[in-house]
Amino acid sequence: MTRTIELPLPEDLLRRVDEKAQAAGLPRDAYIRTVLSKDVTGGPSISEILAPFRDQVAGSGIADEELDRLFSLAREESYRERSQRSIDER
Repeated sequence: MTRTIELPLPEDLLRRVDEKAQAAGLPRDAYIRTVLSKDVTGGPSISEILAPFRDQVAGSGIADEELDRLFSLAREESYRERSQRSIDER
């Protein structure tokens, strides 16, 4: 079960969260869940989780623009698949 919480954050903190999320390549909510989970469970940090991926990307020589394009395509494909599953389940 997933629950939603709402809490007030100062603008400066939200901006820094967004910067960290963007640097990690994650949406804000995923970044916050990961950070919170790490703090509660003592799991690895976002940087530790993403280190192998970052190393692989750096070694591949792929441009940031191409990586952004690939992520956008993957995100769109995932969205289409989830939408189709949702329609099929109805």
